[in-house]
Amino acid sequence: MGALTKIQGKTSDELAQIPLAKRQEYLQELLKRRLQAQQQNPILFYQAASPEARSIHLSMAPQILAVGGNRSSKTDTALAEMVIQMTGIVPLSLEVDYPKSKLRAPIRTRLIARTTTNTWISVIIPKLQWWQWNGKGELGGPNGHWGWIPREFLIKGDWQESWSEKYKTLTLTNGSTMQVMSHENDVTEFSGGSFHLILIDEGINSPKYRENLIRTMDVKGQLIMVMTPPDEEAAAWDAAWTHDQLYEKGIPGPEKDPHIDAFTLFTEANRILDKEQIDAVTSGLTPVQKEVRLHGRYLHLSGRVYGTFSDRPRLWCLRCNGVVLSGICGHNDSISFCHVIEPADEFYHWPVIYALDPHPRKPHAMLWLAIDPADDWWQIGDLEVDGEPEIVRDKVFAFERLHGLHIARRLIDPNMAQSPAHVAGRRGITVRDEFDHVGLRCDLADDNRPTAIARVRQMLKPDIRTRDTRYHVFRTCGPTIQQMNRYSWQEWARYSADTKDPKPVPMDKYSDFPTLLGYIGNYNPHYANLMYVENYSKRVGKRTGAY
Repeated sequence: MGALTKIQGKTSDELAQIPLAKRQEYLQELLKRRLQAQQQNPILFYQAASPEARSIHLSMAPQILAVGGNRSSKTDTALAEMVIQMTGIVPLSLEVDYPKSKLRAPIRTRLIARTTTNTWISVIIPKLQWWQWNGKGELGGPNGHWGWIPREFLIKGDWQESWSEKYKTLTLTNGSTMQVMSHENDVTEFSGGSFHLILIDEGINSPKYRENLIRTMDVKGQLIMVMTPPDEEAAAWDAAWTHDQLYEKGIPGPEKDPHIDAFTLFTEANRILDKEQIDAVTSGLTPVQKEVRLHGRYLHLSGRVYGTFSDRPRLWCLRCNGVVLSGICGHNDSISFCHVIEPADEFYHWPVIYALDPHPRKPHAMLWLAIDPADDWWQIGDLEVDGEPEIVRDKVFAFERLHGLHIARRLIDPNMAQSPAHVAGRRGITVRDEFDHVGLRCDLADDNRPTAIARVRQMLKPDIRTRDTRYHVFRTCGPTIQQMNRYSWQEWARYSADTKDPKPVPMDKYSDFPTLLGYIGNYNPHYANLMYVENYSKRVGKRTGAY
């Protein structure tokens, strides 16, 4: 009788009665059985390299964009997803959460590699192909390898029997197929046929992307594109369409397209990489290139105004006085920081500053920021509201009543004191007057931009005394988080890499909530001065004379 059967069905008390030597024997047998199972069916033991990679497997969106740094596992994740759908085998690590509706093999798939020579042969085939290990060396080493496609799914158990070099097509025993193409194919060559899953490794131009997307529509398929944004300016402009048309529409927020999911994969988040491997990737790179190569950040966003802001844990070196971009720097005094936190009731009890940025042609932007006794900032809410001042007022007061907020100050864009409200028959009435008239009285903010940026940057840095940042934002403040990640200086002039220079003016896009934080920064709030002031919620407007 095998060791496995000897211990099956036994309770913990019964196992405890087995001599230690026998238990160790049984354990060795179990480990042997597991290794054998892993050899025969490696995809069953696949584990996503990071939480973000895991989210890709769980997505049901028709379009998925995974933007990541080098070695962030983006290609491996997408290939594993393709194998799961082609074979119907769900890895043990995904068994509970994986959407069963995605399992409809046999299916037709298409894989578009950068080239059908180097990329296909050196990167993709080693992940998919199965061949017999000779028992020497490490699993997956030069003496043998088990690919993610199990041997039982290959015709006669042989890769060459399943692969057609003439048609560049892999056929599995269950009827699933994989057509291999490359970026070099003309757009017309992508037309025709329908596919349940298309994987594009690295970005292609928009016409080729759209042609492939059409191929998935009649079977309600998925198109997955994984890429590291280019770190050369000319190529970066060519890839910019993926940011505007896919990434921006696929990230969480009020304007998210439900048909697109976008994910960002960090190199440092890959659980299988160590410091030496990360250093090998980043050696000799500039800070801008590191942002692209490690964090998958688009080049035109590498010049973020608030580059320190982070919605995930990162490292700050107190000696370098900056973010650690390549794993762990040579110093031993680093702080793990993240500006985004989970909501908690305790933060609602401090004095709160409300800031409003009205807009004539888009929703009004507003946020609430609590000030704690150490004068640190805790953003507890934000809203984008479309409509007349009465509608804004009602939503504002509803939020404040819900959380029992003590409003110590209200600020409004100072330009609203000059901007006409366009109220019929009432000359001289400003936008500020309109809000005041309905009971939402606001004082004029200071919009000195350089001072505001400097103040907000200071609040974003980890404090050596508390070993934490001075600004935090609730995870529920999606619009603020989105804009803080994307608020950037105006695009670099299209000169050569040696001569380009960032303009010292931020772009208007993604500026609403960073601007509101700047208003509060210029106000320079102090807890001691705010705690006992009259609650603004109870103050009556004074500029109603115009009415």
